[in-house]
Amino acid sequence: MKHPHTLLAIAIASLSSAALADVTLYGSIDETLESVSARGAANSAQNIGQTTRINSNSTFIGFKGSEDLGNGLKAIWQVENSIALDTGAGNFATRDSFVGLTSPSLGMLQLGLLTSSARAMGGIYDINKAATGIGLSAALLGKLGNFAITDPALKTQAAGQIGQFDNRLRNSVQYTTPTFSHFSASALYSAGENSSGPRAYNANLGVKYDNGSLYAGLAYTRSTTGVDDGAALSTSAFRRVDDLRAAAIYRFSANTRIGVIYDRTEGDLTQAGARLYGNRSLKQSVWYVNGSLGIGANGRLIAQYGQAGKLSGGNSSLADSGKAQHYELGYEHDLSKRTLVKVLYSEIRNNSAAKYDFAIGSIGGVAAGADPKGFAVGLRHSF
Repeated sequence: MKHPHTLLAIAIASLSSAALADVTLYGSIDETLESVSARGAANSAQNIGQTTRINSNSTFIGFKGSEDLGNGLKAIWQVENSIALDTGAGNFATRDSFVGLTSPSLGMLQLGLLTSSARAMGGIYDINKAATGIGLSAALLGKLGNFAITDPALKTQAAGQIGQFDNRLRNSVQYTTPTFSHFSASALYSAGENSSGPRAYNANLGVKYDNGSLYAGLAYTRSTTGVDDGAALSTSAFRRVDDLRAAAIYRFSANTRIGVIYDRTEGDLTQAGARLYGNRSLKQSVWYVNGSLGIGANGRLIAQYGQAGKLSGGNSSLADSGKAQHYELGYEHDLSKRTLVKVLYSEIRNNSAAKYDFAIGSIGGVAAGADPKGFAVGLRHSF
């Protein structure tokens, strides 16, 4: 099998000059020098000491284009690819990649690997430039006490330490309405493509208002695992997980804003899951508040705080495994419209039974009660 880099090079080389004229090449390179640790574990032997590293924060390269079909209708396409400059690794079409149609009067239809309204809301809300790095709010959001990234079925829709509600959805079709008086809405369906058992799918509905100063959004997502109610725990403890998310942001200027986001997740358990955890459903609420303060024409102080509540509905031993707090403080400075430098500190304070890790730039192997901490300084350039 050819390496993804080789396939990408062949694809580019095979394009004619005329075809390339209709293709836009774009991307971002975001690298940070970091010092991270995870100490305070219930079992001190599982502490993770100070580690120095380079981290590629959602670095990517993309290709996109369109064709005018007349009467305002356009065919659109996009292929985005993740790149890790610190290791030389990369993956083809692992970010938003699709083909579709768009019209100012009819809206937009897309098919492919897509961002739902819930994930888009999390990205718009997050205080970090481009919603990336060890301070990212997806560290706690929508993870149902980390079941979303550890359950055998649910974790297939996750990405590392990012749960399915903040990950792109495969096999998706999405319709987005035109904008009317600053309002727009979207509906997404993601097929599980399983051939046996109950149908696995993701369904998402979202609505938002954005007039430039005020942003408000609401999204609901249902994710089914496609397992029978009598399935073994090795298959999944969940039949489905529902997520309701709401956020609001007020922008005072380009560099000064405040925001809040609330996320409520509920998991419907299988028979085996109910026997293990003491009930047929588990619930959790997570919220974040954040803000930025402009410093001069090009700088901003950024701060973010989040709290994951206890897991309710199950037995008492589960409750504290969901609880954690997340702190971030940093500074970003634009050297130009495309280049910025940044410095930040991020810390997750896990309850004695919780194991949350950074969503981007995760440390890995965080034990119960250990607190991931990280200091980062870096540079981001977009093209």
